[in-house]
Amino acid sequence: MAPSQDHKNQNGLETVQETLARLGVADDADWMAVVLFARNLVSAMDMFTEDQKGQLQARIFEHMAKRPLDRPRFERIVQLIQRALLDNPVVRDLKAQLASERQVFDSLYSEMSGVFLEIRESVTARENTMKRMGEDADRDMAAAAPPGEVLRRLRGMITEMVSQAREEARAWQERARQLEHTANFDPLLSELYSRRALDAQLAAALERCRRANTPLALMFLDVDNFKNINDTHGHQVGDGVLRVLAAIVSAHATQFSGYPARFGGEELVVLCEGLDESHASARAEEIRQDVARCPFVPHLTTPDAVPPLHVTVSIGVAQIGPGQNGSDLVLAADRAMYAAKSQGRNRVVGHSQLAPYRAP
Repeated sequence: MAPSQDHKNQNGLETVQETLARLGVADDADWMAVVLFARNLVSAMDMFTEDQKGQLQARIFEHMAKRPLDRPRFERIVQLIQRALLDNPVVRDLKAQLASERQVFDSLYSEMSGVFLEIRESVTARENTMKRMGEDADRDMAAAAPPGEVLRRLRGMITEMVSQAREEARAWQERARQLEHTANFDPLLSELYSRRALDAQLAAALERCRRANTPLALMFLDVDNFKNINDTHGHQVGDGVLRVLAAIVSAHATQFSGYPARFGGEELVVLCEGLDESHASARAEEIRQDVARCPFVPHLTTPDAVPPLHVTVSIGVAQIGPGQNGSDLVLAADRAMYAAKSQGRNRVVGHSQLAPYRAP
């Protein structure tokens, strides 16, 4: 007879208690929670890759292997766990998505407020025109104007109203285009699509590529040492750097029908339909070289002079694999980008170059 789940849990708890007893902290609820988290909970978390799970578990037990297991060491391990939970691609992704959604909401709210104001003004103008037509007609009738003159003036008023209606229709078409742009493009980097638009495009592109049996790749770009730029020169300069970078990335993406978008913060992505990892990496290298050659000259509204900045990017590239979804593609490209960072920055790394994780 197979052991029950309760029996398995009891055996697992006894094993944890034995481990704590060997470490000299038997029956300590805090340390029991740490061991249970490392042994049981981490392995069940989808927010970590298998590689990240192994690294986190190893670091926790490495700390616990040291002595003494006192309160300061417990707090250091808690801080380690907190950093692992917060500095995680899934959590960073959610934070970036929330920030992007907030920016889009603010922009759309501003646009819609303008639309409602224009609607009120349009209705008021139309009411004024109708009122004026009625007053003119009453005046003509009171003055016993010739019927031909009354008809001429009436035709003129109708022509004026039709002309106004056509002009308003053209204005509303332009307004509709502006609203569509606000909804689909990043509020700060207007040459790049928004995160919301990227998510929809990624799902559609994945479906198209699977039907046509064509490759789909993703570039994941991150500005090197961007925090230092903001801390040293201010966010105004940092935003200027992002705008120039967006222009470079957008210009390159146009050449191969790529889909450039702002993923969040200083992270940009380019969706590459029809390109495998090798060809997308070659395109990414062209972007990297152009960014490295470009002198970023800050344009400030203050008199403070800032010399041209040398900016570089690290780029990770990945290709969708069998059975993978859009999130898998993003995580693979993100992992390759962090590998580029760890290898010295200012380089392109393909996900296929990374060693696969092997459980110890």
